[in-house]
Amino acid sequence: MKKNLLALALLGSISGLACAQSNVTIYGIVDTGFIKETGSDGRMGENINNRIGFRGSEDLGSGYKATFQLEKRFNLNDGTISGVDWEGASNLGISSPFGAVRLGRLNELPTETFRTLDPFNQFGVGSILLSSQRSTRLSNTVRYDSPNLSGFKLGATYSLGKNTNSDSIATGDIPMKNQGADNDGYAISVKYDNGGVSALANWSRLADSNDSSVWNLGGAYSFGPAKISLGYEKTHDKGWKLGSVKSGKRSSQDNWLLGLVYQLGAGRINASFSYMDIDHSSKWNGSKDIKKYSLGYEHKLSKRTTLYGMVSWSDFENGQVADFYRGSSADDSVTGVQVGITHKF
Repeated sequence: MKKNLLALALLGSISGLACAQSNVTIYGIVDTGFIKETGSDGRMGENINNRIGFRGSEDLGSGYKATFQLEKRFNLNDGTISGVDWEGASNLGISSPFGAVRLGRLNELPTETFRTLDPFNQFGVGSILLSSQRSTRLSNTVRYDSPNLSGFKLGATYSLGKNTNSDSIATGDIPMKNQGADNDGYAISVKYDNGGVSALANWSRLADSNDSSVWNLGGAYSFGPAKISLGYEKTHDKGWKLGSVKSGKRSSQDNWLLGLVYQLGAGRINASFSYMDIDHSSKWNGSKDIKKYSLGYEHKLSKRTTLYGMVSWSDFENGQVADFYRGSSADDSVTGVQVGITHKF
C-alpha cells in the first residue's frame, strides 16, 4: 500500500513538472445561421468557419519555444468534417527572439493579411469578391514570421509542389509537369501597424498552379469609432490551382476594395464595396466586371457571443461573368441575406 501511494505521489510530481513546462490551449468557434441568395433555396450555414483547435508551446530556455497547432474544421449544421482531417492547421515549429519558423499546414500569407482590410473578414455573403487563386491554407509548407520591428512584421513561405518526382506525375493520362503545373510555391509579406495606421503588401506564387501569381497591397486608418480600409489585388490565373486543372478560370483579375467599420457601443456596422475587372479570359474577349455592395451589423451579447446580420448585392456585367465567378449564368445579379450567431471559446 505504501509503495502504491509513493508511486502515485511520484507520478503526480512528474505530471505537475510536465504541466509547468508545457502550455496547451483548447479553443474553438461554433457558428450557424440562415442564408438566402437569389436563385437558390434558403439554407442553414456558417459565417465564420466552425473549428476546434489545440495549440501549445514548451519553453526551451533563452527565449526559445517549441510550438504546435492542430485545428479541425467542421459543419455545425450537420456535424460533418470540412475539408481534410486537420483542415485548419497542422504544424510544428520553433519561436525565438529572431522570429518563428513553422512547418506543415499553415495560413497563406496574402489571404491572411489582405482579409483584414475586409470589414467582413472574407466570410459570409458580405465577403469581398475573391480571387480565383485564393487559398486560405497551404500544405507541405515552411513559414517564417519576424518579430515586431518598430511596427513592421515580415513573413515568408516556401511550399513544396506535389510532384516530388523529377520526371512527372500523372493526372489521368496527362503528365502534370508537361502542362507546366508542377511548381513549388513562394510568398513574401510586409505588414505595418502603428496606432491607427496599418499597411500591407504581399506577393505569392501558389504551388502546382502553372506559375499563377497573386499580389496585393492596401492599408487602413482608424479615427474615433471608425475605420476605413482600401485595398487592391492583382491575380494572374494560368488555369491551374493546387494541382487541379481550372482552365475556365484562366484570366487576369483586378480587384479593388473599399471598406468601412463603425463601432456603436456593443454593436458594429460593416460596409464594403468591391470591384473586380476580369481580362484575358478564355471565355470572352476584352474585359468584363463585377460590382458588389455589402452592409452588415454585429451585436456582442458578451465577449464570446455575437449576433450578426448582413445583406449584399452583386452585379455581374452579364451571364458569362456570373458563370465564371459563381458557376451559374442564370442570374446576372445576386442578392444575399444572412443572419446568425457566433460563439467563441
